[in-house]
Amino acid sequence: MSRSLVLNMDYTFLGVCDWKDAICAAYTNKVIVEESYDEVVRSTTMEMRVPAVIRLRKYVRVVYERVSFVSYTKRNVHLRDAYVCQYCANRCKSDEATIDHIVPESRGGTDSWENTVTCCKSCNLLKDNMTLAQSGFKLIKIPTRPKGFKEIVRIKLGELHDLWLKYLQ
Repeated sequence: MSRSLVLNMDYTFLGVCDWKDAICAAYTNKVIVEESYDEVVRSTTMEMRVPAVIRLRKYVRVVYERVSFVSYTKRNVHLRDAYVCQYCANRCKSDEATIDHIVPESRGGTDSWENTVTCCKSCNLLKDNMTLAQSGFKLIKIPTRPKGFKEIVRIKLGELHDLWLKYLQ
């Protein structure tokens, strides 16, 4: 089954929860179900569509820095780039994707959102320890830190449900 998007009372993004927790919160009247999936869950006494988007009935104060932050990890770089080599545009299998430093570490480059991209093994071998100018490679897109709740949720979960999009603008 699926996960449910959780919104604060004022429709601001809070996070994502398991569909079972969303059903429990809806059943106990703690949330309002804004959108539902087509799947139906049945018990002996009732049936309910699985909530896709739920909104809290009471406002919760949140430090949005925590909610809107994605850690720098190799996996998250691959998710940001959708496992597409940023030099040749070939889609990499998860076990074939590598990380390339635009400015090589040996030349002062760092492990950061802005200096690393997903790269296939063959492009990584060709670029080796060179800068972009020396290698003649061109980036498909300039790497940046993920911004906006839509991008953050996509990175954290690896996917976005269509029903969530209008709530993540």
